[in-house]
Amino acid sequence: MSKTTTKAPVRQSRAVLRRVEAGSSSVCGICEEPVKFAAKTQRSQVIANVYTDGKWTRVEHFHAECYADNGEIYGPATT
Repeated sequence: MSKTTTKAPVRQSRAVLRRVEAGSSSVCGICEEPVKFAAKTQRSQVIANVYTDGKWTRVEHFHAECYADNGEIYGPATT
């Protein structure tokens, strides 16, 4: 009987697009301004799980506009 092994996939940084929730206290990783909730506008934020050498290191938050205007550094944000 032969023994086969499969390699675990290397985890990569990824980003998602989410609504800014009331009480959010995040700071944009690009412009360094607060990612603020606004009741009259449906603002969006990008939340990225950042991996280094296949290991999770941190979460970063961005204004959706800042993320798009700066080349989507962690890839396209999924919904």
